[in-house]
Amino acid sequence: MIYWDNNATTPLAPEVLEAMMPSLTTDYYNPSASYGPARRIRQAIEQARETVAALIGAHPDEIVFTSGGTEATNTALANLTQQGTDSIATLTTEHPATHRSIPQATLSPVTADGLADTGAWAHNLSGKTAATFAWANHETGVIQPVEHLAAIAHDAGAELHLDLVQAAGKIPIAIHGIPARFASLSAHKIHGPKGIGALYVRRGTAWTPLLHGGGQENDRRSGTENVPGIIGFGKAAELALAALEQRNNIAALRDRFENGLKASGYAVTVHGATAPRLPHVSNLRLAECTAESLTLLLEPAGLLCSAGSACTSSDPHPSHVLQAMGIADADIRHALRFSLSRYTTDEHIAEALQIIRTAIGKILSVQSARTGPVMVYRP
Repeated sequence: MIYWDNNATTPLAPEVLEAMMPSLTTDYYNPSASYGPARRIRQAIEQARETVAALIGAHPDEIVFTSGGTEATNTALANLTQQGTDSIATLTTEHPATHRSIPQATLSPVTADGLADTGAWAHNLSGKTAATFAWANHETGVIQPVEHLAAIAHDAGAELHLDLVQAAGKIPIAIHGIPARFASLSAHKIHGPKGIGALYVRRGTAWTPLLHGGGQENDRRSGTENVPGIIGFGKAAELALAALEQRNNIAALRDRFENGLKASGYAVTVHGATAPRLPHVSNLRLAECTAESLTLLLEPAGLLCSAGSACTSSDPHPSHVLQAMGIADADIRHALRFSLSRYTTDEHIAEALQIIRTAIGKILSVQSARTGPVMVYRP
């Protein structure tokens, strides 16, 4: 099976599972306890905090562990809303974790390539006190001009939250070079476990925790810590940081895949192709067949991909991301997202191309049979 839906979730790295096993079996202690074994668990948590912080160039004390990227984003946006702003500026292409957690959003459009319309962004920030956007889009992999958008927000006096869920571990990030107060991360997008994420809170930022109770995370996020998840997140961050040097190789594999489809003679449109993209993401449209018909054949043949975000896969409506880029609903029905990983090989590319070519051939054959000459019986 070729798994190319890594934007939805990634398989757990073997090294991550190995690092987690002691805390799942013998090292089961509550890190808030005072005895020696529990103190060792507390030290392991702090070591994980250091490696997660290093992934984005933050200080360890700026990392607050959460249940995932959604909680981190909701916590940050709840704090921005509490600052008295009547609206938070964001982009039309944001993840539902952002759109659905803002009571009133001022939506800025994007261009046909998925990049923010900077003029509209600047206009919408006038008089606003908060802003949020994703460093890289979850469906297209398009990377926003972060420094420019953040500078506009800063000049407008707007506090900024960044969604790093898809970008962290895929491209280099130096968060202190960006005037952002908050940022969200998630472990299961970088071959870590599900159910664990982190909120970056810049030093000196006043904020109110979303959860209250026993005062864990230095009273910043109460609740007994997910020790296996935190340790796994730390190991995944360490591996992802080391693997950043592979990003050009992954991009080359993605480009080989896209060019291979084009060379087969299909009408292929790559969404966001003219913009900077994450190295592993290919969101494309095949005019010959719908995404639904193609995925029905790809899975049995051994290739898993996505017709959009996993968080909205049950939604019958067309992708709001592609709609925001000006793509017609009829064309969106032909769009598929292939998200590779650092485990993707040349052999995977060749095999995936063959699987897709075979599937398209079957679909075209059926279509041809349906539209062939009509035989009329004449007595």
